[in-house]
This record gives sequence, structure tokens and C-alpha cells, in this order.
Amino acid sequence: MSNSKNRLLAAGSAFTLVVTAVGISVLGGGAANAGVTGASAAPVTYPLAANSVAGSQIVNGSIAHTDYGLGSIAQDNLAPALVTLLRTPNPNTVNAATVQDGTLTEADLNAAVKAKLNATGPAYLKHWGTVHRNVIGAADAQLATTSTQAPLGDGALNLHTASATDKVAFGNEADFAGQNVTDLGTVGFSVYTTGENNALGNNMPSIIFEIDPNVAAVASNYSSLVYVPSNGAANEWTAFNASTDTVKHWGLTGSLFNATPCSINGARCTWTEMLTYLDDGGDGAKLLTATISKGRDYAFSGAVDALKLGGKTYDFESNGVTAD
Repeated sequence: MSNSKNRLLAAGSAFTLVVTAVGISVLGGGAANAGVTGASAAPVTYPLAANSVAGSQIVNGSIAHTDYGLGSIAQDNLAPALVTLLRTPNPNTVNAATVQDGTLTEADLNAAVKAKLNATGPAYLKHWGTVHRNVIGAADAQLATTSTQAPLGDGALNLHTASATDKVAFGNEADFAGQNVTDLGTVGFSVYTTGENNALGNNMPSIIFEIDPNVAAVASNYSSLVYVPSNGAANEWTAFNASTDTVKHWGLTGSLFNATPCSINGARCTWTEMLTYLDDGGDGAKLLTATISKGRDYAFSGAVDALKLGGKTYDFESNGVTAD
């Protein structure tokens, strides 16, 4: 400031220079620090008191980086909006190398990414799996994705038996126990079969319920209630409604049921006829288990999906079983 004063004096000019930036009024010939005028025009002296310079006293563009010592301005001296601006990187400049581990939080992510992170997976059911006590020989049941479009999702229950002496069973031995057979409502499933399967005979998977029949005329506490449909179309999915099937495709196993109206070894029954037979004045048939089975009759390779029981549709997917 004294250098400016000397130059002005040398020019022989008497004038008043008002330095608006810090409110200094310098009169020609006067001392450089003779007075500092604030917003209220109240004179103050150097050094300036903290927080004594207001924004209205600083001319836009009058303060340069040379007015500050290197490192003299801390983040706390800056407005939050300016801090945000300084921190914002240029587009497409952020990568794994520029982001410190643990610094990103969910709040930093956009809505679409948050939705994916917070999405809940399918509620896979417990107690569904291979019923090992009903597996015989070279046979297996596997939840897996399919090469064809399954009725529900991308998976299905794949079934395989190598010969007429093999048998496989997949189902639930816990959740249906004690329920009434009459409470099953609509029963059905979808089956994928092949021409090779069909060429061997009536060669299809079955729906089997192990039950306590409670038929008054038959002294038996155990039987398998079996549904075996006619062959489905080759190399495609066929849906079967076992409750409305008008062909007698339902039967009861066990020697005590031989010669009875719905014996598996006799004429068999429709679903309506079966329910009438089981409700013959006894205590009512009770469920023990629910399964999908194949064998022992022919070799088979195919799949099952969309099993309908008790008002629900069970979807067989590669990671488990769900119900709608």
C-alpha cells in the first residue's frame, strides 16, 4: 500500500482512493493504515479483528490466491455448497482407484442400484426334497434349469429312471401330515415328456399322497393315493388337472384295497369317485406326505412343474421350491 502511495504522490495528484475490498480510505499524504471503514463506517485499526470483513465490503474479483498464504484456508472456512462443488469430480473420472475403501454408502447410490441391493429373493420352502425311502435303483430327481421354457420360471423338477425296476420320489414329508384329503382342492401338475417315453407305453410321472385312509370297510391305516395321467404330448409341456380328469386315473395301493372300487390294481376312480369312497362314514382320510414319483414301470427322462395342491401352485426352480 505504501508503494501505491509513493507513486501517487510522485504524480502530484491529491485524491481520495477508496479500497472497497477491505474498507480502507486512504487520503493523499495520509498513512496507509490511517483508518479502515467497515459496513457501518465505524473506523477500525489493524490488525483486522476476526470476522470483521463482510461480503458487502469485497468487490467481486478483487481477492486473488496471492492474498492468502499457502494452506491458510481450511475446509471449515468454506461454504458447504463450495465444498460440494470442489469435491465433485468430472464426469467419468471416478473408478476403483479413486474411491477409498469404505467411503461409499447406500446414500451415494442412485435409486435403481438401491432397489437391486434391497431386493428380496424368493422365499424357498423347507421340507421339499428327495424321499429317499421311496427311491429304488438307478433313479434320481433334481431341481434344475431346463432347456425348454418351463410353465413357471426357468426351472423344473427333472426325473430320471434308467429301467423298469427303478423308482424315484420327490416331495414333502412334513407339511401336509394330518390334513384332510378333502382339503386338497384342485390337484394337478405340468409334465414334459418325450416320444421315446411315450413309445414304451403309458409312461408318466405320478402324484402320490401317502394317507391314512380311515375307510370303515377296510382295516388299513396306510395306503398310497396315486394319480397317473395319460401320456402327455411329446417334446412339450402338458398341463393336467387331476381333479377334473374324467378318466379313472386315481387308485389306492395295498392288498387290502384289492377288489375295492378304487384299487390301483382294479378299475380305479375319478377324483370325485375317490373322495366319495374315502368318505364312507369313517373318520375321513388324512394326509401323511405329498410326492411326485416315477416308476416302477418303464425307463423315463422328463420333468414336472406347477404342482397344484391345497389351493397353492408349487414352482420347482433350480434353487428350491416356492408356492403361490
